Amino acid sequence: MKRIISPLSKPLQPILSTFLILMTLLMGACGNAATTEETHDFQALSKEMQTRKLPLLLAFRADYCTYCRQLESEYLIPMLKSPDYNERIIIRSFSLGEVETITDFNGDAVDADVFAAKHGATLTPTLVFLDSTGKAVAEPLLGYNSPDFYGAYLESAIDTAHAAVQ
Repeated sequence: MKRIISPLSKPLQPILSTFLILMTLLMGACGNAATTEETHDFQALSKEMQTRKLPLLLAFRADYCTYCRQLESEYLIPMLKSPDYNERIIIRSFSLGEVETITDFNGDAVDADVFAAKHGATLTPTLVFLDSTGKAVAEPLLGYNSPDFYGAYLESAIDTAHAAVQ
């Protein structure tokens, strides 16, 4: 069977193809747009934590880290969207290598690498659970190498952190 191409459709094919490619790329970019809120002012965050009487889940991450993106999409983003976690924990992220200095929980300007090392974030992803003074209130979760059990470890750490600040 012979296909008939109208004279108008042939010139439009490259434009249509380009449009479809751009739409596909745009939709892919929008699908990855959801991320955890980044923070660099821990003194201001401390005030929110005190007011709401909630611990902080701080996700140390890096842009190049595939496991960080996987952890965010499989656990952190769904947690942020779920009202169940709104009254249990505050979730923020800290991208290693993004800034040079941050404001620590006591208001001091601190080197970002020193801050990360202080909280044991030598690899990414690392999740730490802190009270409003910056003190650890649950065991950190280092890496993301056992996704099958990660949810249980994460829930346990959140429960421990929440109980510690109540």
